[in-house]
Amino acid sequence: EDLLGQRKVPMKEIFGEARLRKDGSEGAIIDLPPIERLQREPKYRENFIRYSAFDAKSTYNLYMFLKDKLLNMSWVQNMNLMDYYHMHMRPFGELLTDLERRGMLVAKDYLADVEQQAREDRERHVQAFRQWAFKYLGADALAMNLASSVQLTTFLFGGSMNMKTKEPTEVEKVFKTPRADISDEAMEAYRERDAQLKALPREDGQEDVPETDEFDEMKAGDLKILCKEYGLKVSGKKAELQQRLRGHFQLMASSDSASDSVIDDYKSMTVQDLRDACIARSIETKGKKKNDLIKDLREDDSYAREISAEIMKNPQKDSSATYRTISELLEEAVDTGENDALKTILAGIREKNAAEPKYVD
Repeated sequence: EDLLGQRKVPMKEIFGEARLRKDGSEGAIIDLPPIERLQREPKYRENFIRYSAFDAKSTYNLYMFLKDKLLNMSWVQNMNLMDYYHMHMRPFGELLTDLERRGMLVAKDYLADVEQQAREDRERHVQAFRQWAFKYLGADALAMNLASSVQLTTFLFGGSMNMKTKEPTEVEKVFKTPRADISDEAMEAYRERDAQLKALPREDGQEDVPETDEFDEMKAGDLKILCKEYGLKVSGKKAELQQRLRGHFQLMASSDSASDSVIDDYKSMTVQDLRDACIARSIETKGKKKNDLIKDLREDDSYAREISAEIMKNPQKDSSATYRTISELLEEAVDTGENDALKTILAGIREKNAAEPKYVD
């Protein structure tokens, strides 16, 4: 079609018949009649002959088209590529047809030895190619699927012009690969690369990479369970729950904070004591009952925790106070054995992180 501008029309398009509905009218589904009908019924005869001869006619036209091109393409010693065709390609084509017609004897024992040698040669060449590609791709070269034409094309020809679309091809492309298809050598190279990148000093003007902790890996349901366990407000978005818990653990770790010592004592306080606590924090008390006062105080505590969590995320480098990460505080809380829910959730996170990923990019 590209060379001759001739399209081979599908049989269903030429001979197809609409399937009849129950009422006898023609439906949208097209069926192809049996080949016996196409060969024998007069109404199909002319089109069937044309269709049957189309391949032979197109092959001849293609031969004539390519012959003119080969005659005008030089080869060696005043010969053209049509001469090359007659000298090499036609005899080779005849050899292939003879092989197909007659068959050939195979020495099975010898073939088995050759197959083993071929596998060893292939493995050696694959390793040589990967080591060469490693110079340009790093760890990705060790994980590349050499049977993937897309991956090889991206690596070898990325950025070149696509002749059909007239647009440059992709220089980089991410492939999601099953972990089982990636060698241990490649995974080790990925770990070394990540460690080296993490150890690089931050350049001026480069944005800080936000630190993450176990709360970032918890689901919203887990966060709500912990909020409830520690007497914190349970409503809010996931990010709010995370900040609320971070603030709580930071305040709990601070020996100078008095708010953590009264959080669980509000219910035992008198109404007057609650009012005095609210006044000290500039919280309105007029017309409020005991439960309302407790609610306001706890919301104020939650707000203080969130502020503390923000400070904790960016501690002052010259601060003389000991700075402990959320991970360390959570470990200390688990060691006390006072909260089974926290222990179970953290154990699930560790198990998930220890497991090999199903896919690698």
